[in-house]
Amino acid sequence: MKKRTILMLFLCFFLMQIHAQNTSGSLLLRSTIGVSGSLKNINIQNKDYIIQQSVGQGSVIGTFMSDNLVLRQGFIQPDVLAKIVDKTMPLNLEAVIYPNPFSENILLLFNEEVTSIISVEIYDIIGKLIFSKDYSPSQSIDVLLGNLPVSNYIIMAKANNKQFVKKIIKN
Repeated sequence: MKKRTILMLFLCFFLMQIHAQNTSGSLLLRSTIGVSGSLKNINIQNKDYIIQQSVGQGSVIGTFMSDNLVLRQGFIQPDVLAKIVDKTMPLNLEAVIYPNPFSENILLLFNEEVTSIISVEIYDIIGKLIFSKDYSPSQSIDVLLGNLPVSNYIIMAKANNKQFVKKIIKN
């Protein structure tokens, strides 16, 4: 039984690695989150390559060396904000969140007059929507989040055809 469980775990991990490294699709999405990083498109012998580096993310998992080139393969995290932020709406809704970190609820105070419905969404750190609620126009709203487990989250509020995004911490 124990050998079977270990074998199943190994096969699941191995199959996920094969799928994760598949580049035959038309879209290969990579992004960086870290202390700093950069991205450079280069063309060598009529082949396009994307070179990315991220400072603040260790965990080298492979190295390739040639005459004058050393490449180290590591982990580049997905850009969660790219999944959350609405690209059709400006990111300039002025608001303040209090308290942060929070334990039961947060107060969202707007620094401008709110004249439209306020949509509040809470996402976990991988970008999964876990809370969504609409509120009547107001200068402040109390968002009850006592049922959430202790973790880091991202809050997005939309009002007046603008949006506000901020990291929040439940303790």
